[in-house]
Amino acid sequence: MTSRKNAMLTTEDRRWLTGEKSYEGEHAKQQRYQRRRDIRQRIYSTILDFTLLVEHLEEAERSKLFEGVDDRGLETDDDEAFTNGLRDGLAFILYSTGITEAMIREGPTESEPLAEQLLADAVYRAGKRDGILVEDVDLTVEATRASVAAVLSDLKAGNDVSPAELRLLIESDRIDTADVQDCLREVIVDEE
Repeated sequence: MTSRKNAMLTTEDRRWLTGEKSYEGEHAKQQRYQRRRDIRQRIYSTILDFTLLVEHLEEAERSKLFEGVDDRGLETDDDEAFTNGLRDGLAFILYSTGITEAMIREGPTESEPLAEQLLADAVYRAGKRDGILVEDVDLTVEATRASVAAVLSDLKAGNDVSPAELRLLIESDRIDTADVQDCLREVIVDEE
C-alpha cells in the first residue's frame, strides 16, 4: 500500500497520513508543517496535470488505463483498489468544493456551488470529446444529516432503517460492526 512508483504521494507521505510514521523531537512541528505543505503542492500540481491528460493523452493510453471499464461504462475487472481510488478521488474533489453544503441546503440559492458547476462542466467536457452536445446535467441527491448514534438507536429499538442508514452504520468507524450485525439478527429473528 505504501509504495507506488511516481505517484502523487510519496511513500513517506502515505506512511505519515496513515500514522505509520510520526515526527517527534525538537523539529517535529516544522517537519509536520513541511510534510503537509509538500502534499498540498503535489495535489495542486496533479490537479493541474489533469487538464493535460484530458487534452493530450492518447486515446489508446487512456483506454489501457481504464481497460477494466467496457464501452458501456460498466466495470469489467476486479481491480478494487483502482475502483476505490476513482471513487475517493471524485469524493475528495466534490467534498473539497462544497458538495455536502449543496446536499443539505434548502431552497434556491443565489449561485450554484462550485462542486455542482465542476460536475456539470466535467460532463459537458467529456461529452465534447466524443462530439456529444450535453444540453443539461441534472443530478438529484436526496440527503439529510445523519447521526450514527441515532440510526443505531433506531435499529436497536426495532424501528425501520433504510438501506442508506444501514450502509452508514456498517461503514462507520465509530461503532463496532458486530453490534450492527447483532441488531440485524434480532430484527430478523423477531420478524420470523
